[in-house]
This record gives sequence, structure tokens and C-alpha cells, in this order.
Amino acid sequence: MKSLTSCQCSLCLECFQKHFTISVTEKHIRDMVCPVCNEPDINDPEQLDNYFSTLDIQLRMCLTTEVYNLFHRKLTEHTLMKDPKFLWCCHCTSGFINDVDQLKVTCPSCHKSFCCKCKKPWEPQHQDVTCEQFQQWKRDNDPEYQKQGLAGYLRDNGITCPNCRFQYALTKGGCMHFTCSQCRYEFCSGCNNPFHKTACKTAVCTLNGLHAHHPRDCLFYLRDWDPQRLQELLKQKDSGHQDQPCGGETRPGQAGLCEKHYREYLVSLINVHSLDPAVLYEPQELLCACQRYQVAVQKMDNENENNYNARLLKKLMEVPLGDKVPRNQ
Repeated sequence: MKSLTSCQCSLCLECFQKHFTISVTEKHIRDMVCPVCNEPDINDPEQLDNYFSTLDIQLRMCLTTEVYNLFHRKLTEHTLMKDPKFLWCCHCTSGFINDVDQLKVTCPSCHKSFCCKCKKPWEPQHQDVTCEQFQQWKRDNDPEYQKQGLAGYLRDNGITCPNCRFQYALTKGGCMHFTCSQCRYEFCSGCNNPFHKTACKTAVCTLNGLHAHHPRDCLFYLRDWDPQRLQELLKQKDSGHQDQPCGGETRPGQAGLCEKHYREYLVSLINVHSLDPAVLYEPQELLCACQRYQVAVQKMDNENENNYNARLLKKLMEVPLGDKVPRNQ
């Protein structure tokens, strides 16, 4: 019988060989976990590195030379992705190490250029200006970009994997438990916090099943607010807000967006301005949020509810907003 170092499960030699042969030849390297319990947790880098170092020795002794060499190539690619200079091409999705210290980079596979920071296809107007200035230029001057309206905005601000930085040009929508196809990292598409399959290392966390720890400004919570309430929060910003990057007014059905996608767009504006949704909490929402963050405020004798809730809100707002929530315009 063969056992992995990440769990207590046992497999016969034949099952062990078949499972890892299929995993190496047909799947991603992060799928090479125990077929019984799916351990280890791929979102824990330390656990994963220790696991692979031991697995390497086990596979060397039971896989064919061809399959083992393929495993090593995949392991090398997985290691390269950790390099801060590693980039994914936005044109062909190939990856490479970029040693050039400039915004414009050219993919060695497809030979097309893009910006190494904003990951947008390279255009001459991006030369000598920041990514924000270039994006503003497109909003103000590019007719094709303006025609896309909210649909284009949501596509450009799709999902970026916080682990390998691979970008997905799509509207978010659907389940917020996102799994990157490139590195298999599992995270919340609203706040970029990892999803844990079992227990996690978060202090005083007692959850054992699949879960993530979402901040209060994450779409995970705000997606249930109606658009009017989200717009009310945006009014907290002195300069007000516009419904489209190009300044046009958004009406129901514009750009083919349903109400759910429109809510996501409003939440993205809220996140850009780092607005705190707690200022609009109803008393019950305030109590739930305080329990979630373990904020304790003792109610004083003869204190009315309004004063008590005001003190609760002040204490809750001392808890920072999500530090991984995307805030790019």
C-alpha cells in the first residue's frame, strides 16, 4: 500500500500509479492530490511545496520515465509562475519571464505586444502615459470602446487570479467561488480571499467545511443589496458618480446587462472609492457584522438603541475594509 504525506489514506500500488499517471498526463499539476480526500489544500503554499517535494520522490519510483519527466516539466512551470517577473500574455495566454523594465512587452510565442501592468493590448496612445491615463483616453476618445458601454467595462474589469495574475476577460456573474484554470487557486472573485476546503489558519475560525473570509465591502455581501441602496452608498462620495466610464446614463437593459450584472458594476464603483457599506446598515445587519468581526461593545444602563448602534458602528468601522478587494478604475 502507498500513502501520501498529506493525509492518512492508503492506496494500492496499482491505483496509486494509475491515478498519478492520469493526473500528470491529462490534468493540471495542482490536481495531483489524494483521490480519496483531495488533500492537501492547494491554497496553502507552504503545505503544497512540502507535499510536492515528497511526492517527487514517490513518483520517481513508480511512474514510467516518460510520465515522470512530464511531471518534472510541469513542476518547473509551476515554480516559474511564482517569479514576480512572470507574465501571462493577454493575446495567446502563454507565460514567460519578462526581464525588460518598461511597460510594453512582447510575447515570445505570438509576438504580439501588451502592457505589463494593466495587461491590455498595446496601443501607441499608451506610450509615455500611465495605465490610468491610457484607460481614460480610451473612455474619452475611442468610439468602439464607448459603444461597448457597461458590457465593455465589465469585460475589461473581469477576474484576475491573485495567485498567478492570469486574467479572465469576462463578466463575473454566477458563483463567486472561482478556480483559476492556470494554477487551480481557489478564491472569491469579489475580494480575492482564498477558499479553504477544511479548517484554515485564520485566528479563532471554527469552520471546517468549504469557506472563505469575506470583508464587508465584498460583492459576496453587497450583491444582495438592491441598486437603489447601492447608489445611495455611492452618493457618500462628494463628487458623485456616473453610471458609465464614458459618462452616459445607464438605463434598464442597456448593453444587454441584467440587474445582477448592474449590481456588480455598482459594487465595483463602491470598491474603487473604498466606500464603507456599514454606514447604511440596518440595526440587525450591524449586529451580524459585529458578530462576524468579533466586535464587542457593552450596552450601558439606560442607553437608547440609537446611541448604542452609533457606538457599534464607530467600533465596526475601525475594522479595515478588504485589503485584497480590486480597486482599479
